[in-house]
Amino acid sequence: MHFLALLLGVTVAASPAPSPAPLTPLKVIGSVRSTPFCTTLRETIGPAIAAVLSNDDLIASSKPAFATLYHDDVLARSEARTHLDMNRLESLITPIVANVKRVDALLAKNPNDSKLQAVRAELQSVLAQQKESLNVISGFIATEQLGEIQGAGAPDNWAWVFSSNPRSNVQPAPAPAFAQPPAAKNLFSAGVHNAHATTPRDPRYDAKTVGPTYDPFAPFVAQIEEQRATAQTSESNAAKLVADAVTQCAP
Repeated sequence: MHFLALLLGVTVAASPAPSPAPLTPLKVIGSVRSTPFCTTLRETIGPAIAAVLSNDDLIASSKPAFATLYHDDVLARSEARTHLDMNRLESLITPIVANVKRVDALLAKNPNDSKLQAVRAELQSVLAQQKESLNVISGFIATEQLGEIQGAGAPDNWAWVFSSNPRSNVQPAPAPAFAQPPAAKNLFSAGVHNAHATTPRDPRYDAKTVGPTYDPFAPFVAQIEEQRATAQTSESNAAKLVADAVTQCAP
């Protein structure tokens, strides 16, 4: 992917925008090819690569974010820090979506040149994997939010919530002696009918069993890493194709 990043600068520079004419004539020392091929390379492929690279960095940052969430939620049992970690993961969604839309728009039209078509196909393959990673992150956040809403339930003495004269002697429910990790708890209870039932649950999906040897967020990281590995092949292929295409636009 680093090679593709280096090629981005070369691609954008391959057909530079025209500069203002000099005040005095200068000796011509070189020229730049201006063709539909080079224009597409500069105005379509280059920006698409930039957006793909941006998404690659954003998606890669989810791995340490999940690691921090595991520490704060499962090991430290800090609800405050867990909420911050969840916000950090959620903040990745908007820029990833924006980049996905940008690449989709840039690659919507199929170029006439076969080389550019091949580059387009490889970038679309990378984008497809990035969309899958986006689905994992956004799905995790949505599941967490569902579990949080479901776990909140109705407040005690519901009838008094909307009363103009609420009772002042209502005492909050005592906190459990050892709180369960909030994110893992929400994850395992989302969409589960009667999530508070006393029936023993599969230990893999019971927040009470998570700990130093059990990371409930590891499957999400593994799935994202697998998708990134798959995209790496297309990224390498795109880099080779772009490197060849740039030579056609050299002075």
